[in-house]
Amino acid sequence: MNEQKLSLLSFDEAVTTLLEDNIPFVGAEAIPLHNAKQRILACDISAPFDVPGYNNSAMDGYAIRHEDLQQFTQFELIGSALAGHPFEGKWQLGSCIRIMTGAAIPEGFDTVIMQEQAISQSEGDKTLVQFSITPKRLDHVRQQGEDIASGAILFEQGKRLKATDIGMLASIGIATVSVFNPLKVAILSTGDELCEPGTLKRASEIYDINRYTTRAILENLGFEVVDLGIIPDDPAAITSAFKLALSSADVVLSSGGVSVGAADHTKTVLNELGNMQFWKVAIKPGKPFAYGHFHTCNQQGHNKRFFGLPGNPVSSVVTLHQLALPALRKMAGENTTLVPSQRLPLAVSITKKPGRMEFIRAALETGPTATKVTPLQGQGSGILSTFSHSNGYIVLEAEGTHWQENDLVTYIPFDQALN
Repeated sequence: MNEQKLSLLSFDEAVTTLLEDNIPFVGAEAIPLHNAKQRILACDISAPFDVPGYNNSAMDGYAIRHEDLQQFTQFELIGSALAGHPFEGKWQLGSCIRIMTGAAIPEGFDTVIMQEQAISQSEGDKTLVQFSITPKRLDHVRQQGEDIASGAILFEQGKRLKATDIGMLASIGIATVSVFNPLKVAILSTGDELCEPGTLKRASEIYDINRYTTRAILENLGFEVVDLGIIPDDPAAITSAFKLALSSADVVLSSGGVSVGAADHTKTVLNELGNMQFWKVAIKPGKPFAYGHFHTCNQQGHNKRFFGLPGNPVSSVVTLHQLALPALRKMAGENTTLVPSQRLPLAVSITKKPGRMEFIRAALETGPTATKVTPLQGQGSGILSTFSHSNGYIVLEAEGTHWQENDLVTYIPFDQALN
């Protein structure tokens, strides 16, 4: 073990170390497009053709050649065009056609006038159309390639596909996509005091909160979770659980056992099966956070990883969300980007001790002149209920101590992982 690495790291040092130390861990597979939502692309995708593939009408109305407006105040109707049923004739000087939304603009025509701005009348065997406005050239025309140009890279490797991305891929005829396999994360909780929800607990026991929270957060991001349950505070049991986890997962993520208590055996077991990279981070809540490598490798030849979360429920969520998840998402092949922060005024004054960066659960308060952030009551590391009532974190710098009402502070809204 490198003692310097095991000293107290700053938050930025810890995040940088985690991201620099990890690369995509997983292989790829081709799957049907309808199964690809929230999956991560394993290769770039380029457009094979223009979208739209031809000029088409954005409105129901009449198509004309704009240049004819210099000579004509009435246009002879010579046909119609519907979506999927193009006009089969040819443009004639001073002519127009009836056109529906999505229909191809025939050669020779270049402008569409809305039907509400047109008046038609019959003269013998002809229908003449007069317009109440003078349009600009190309009005209400969707031009070929204006949405997607042929050859353009639509999505880069590492993109997590949203529902609307699926529609865009369908628009260029893609039926299957190459995506990374889900990262497999084995989770477990350690502690003799823990019991499963739904069972009758003794007075000395508490229900296992962290494993259920962790699983929900990981599944929000499409990770494949291997749930190993509750493990007693016993080195042999923890060793056995880790070996079982290493047989089926790329990453082992535990809760509890990484502090300095007499029953905190997780660090000891990790150093028998691998190497601790760092242990403590200068944040609150969440100082005891462990990260390391196992000697065991996955199919891609990478040493499997370990993340040890604190046992306190809030500390567990904060360290998972702010430290482990960026690394896990990178390991899953995703292009990792930080959630954009904002600078917002405080609704009330706030103080803290210097030395650690603090993540304060906060709610937004929208007033007549500004949106402010309010730190919620109950910031203890065991009070998980504040997450249910908050929208994001106020982030207080490590060496800061006092912030007055209306001082600007960093605010990070909760993302998909916590919602």
